[in-house]
Amino acid sequence: MGTGHVRPGDADLVLAVLDAARNDDPGPALPWVLLEGMQRLVPCDVEISYQRHDRRRHVLLVQAVAADGSRNLYEGGPQEDGDPFWQMWWFPTCGLPQLRAGPVHRGLTGELVLPLPAPPGESRSVVFLRSDGTPFDDRDHRVLELLRPHLQEAWLDAERRRAGVPRLSPREWEVLALAGAGLSTAEIAVALWVSVGTVRKHTEHIRARLGVHSIAAAAARALPHAPGGPLQPISPGR
Repeated sequence: MGTGHVRPGDADLVLAVLDAARNDDPGPALPWVLLEGMQRLVPCDVEISYQRHDRRRHVLLVQAVAADGSRNLYEGGPQEDGDPFWQMWWFPTCGLPQLRAGPVHRGLTGELVLPLPAPPGESRSVVFLRSDGTPFDDRDHRVLELLRPHLQEAWLDAERRRAGVPRLSPREWEVLALAGAGLSTAEIAVALWVSVGTVRKHTEHIRARLGVHSIAAAAARALPHAPGGPLQPISPGR
């Protein structure tokens, strides 16, 4: 097996890391165990960090796990205009992992950047830093390609848990999206090809899980944290 392939067991390790993240404290941005798991998957002698910046040259948040396992959190502020940080670290909000060979910046010899979706005017990414001269190889890229589709959902799941929104089934999220669009119980039943009684059972469960007395209140609280981002209403007959 060449360096262009993941190693035996890598896929299982990725699944284990993601499973641990779903059951760990959500952390300030990502669950700490998720960053720690990525440190094991792609070891770095400096740190692995989740970073969030904006175009005003502000560091909004850096959540990092160092090589020794220590956890660090920096909720920063504006940076100096001449700092090369902003030429080096402003990344697009989507795309494949980006490899940069050293010397890179501030004593680093290698960095691997995994861009994540972000609102307009922001940049979010997971950054892997090395200073010992060990290059990132194709295997590291492949592991991150396995991880990347799941990282946004891990962040959204953490956001839901920080907001106190319980986990709902895919069907319950669909019911909630339609209810939030103003559809009646009967219209939701038609849209989802289920019985009115089934819709009522779903809405009762949703209200109970969220601790609210109306489905409208449940939609207002939960839909901003829906899997994959805020849900778009589904029209009847689609």
